[in-house]
Amino acid sequence: MNCWRAQRGMTLIETTVVMLVIGISMTMAIPAVTNITAANLRASARKVSGSIRYGYDLAARKNATFRMVFDLDKGAYWFESANAKFLMDKEKMEVSDGALDLDSNKRSRRFVTRSFIESEQMWQPKAPAAFSKFAGPMSKPVVLPDGVFFRSVWVAHQESEVRTGQAYLYCFPSGMTERAVVHLMDEDENIYTLWVHALTGRVKVFPEYREAPDE
Repeated sequence: MNCWRAQRGMTLIETTVVMLVIGISMTMAIPAVTNITAANLRASARKVSGSIRYGYDLAARKNATFRMVFDLDKGAYWFESANAKFLMDKEKMEVSDGALDLDSNKRSRRFVTRSFIESEQMWQPKAPAAFSKFAGPMSKPVVLPDGVFFRSVWVAHQESEVRTGQAYLYCFPSGMTERAVVHLMDEDENIYTLWVHALTGRVKVFPEYREAPDE
């Protein structure tokens, strides 16, 4: 009987020790996971910032218009190039329920030359300049790390922020891009703000939420 009690007592002690070890391990693991997520958010902010600058330089170097596509639902981004020169309309694109209303907006039109005006092509219906993937870096989607996502994207040609669907940041061969504010967030609701300057293509990164301009 004494031997049985001793064996039972050892088993309870061992179980308690194991539970304590598991608890300590979990306590140590939670901050580690949080640190990894925060590091992914910082790295993503730097990477997206560098990609915007890359698109700005690419448009000037290739003498073509490029746009950076932000897919907020998939947490991905990539570049596309235009098949023709074009101008942006002055009217801002409508945003409905946080998404671009693409059906009611046609935001691009082709450049026209005098010879084009004098030719019969002027009077034929033309579709807006189309964008497609190009053969080069950043043509394939870059996916954000787990736990990091786009909270919102504001670009100067939009009425308000886009929070779902796709948003577009245009880079022009003239050496300009658009004013834009991109918000990146992680699962712990930490936010980085990327502020894009139109004339220089420079991107300022703030480790906090900064509201987009009310325009």
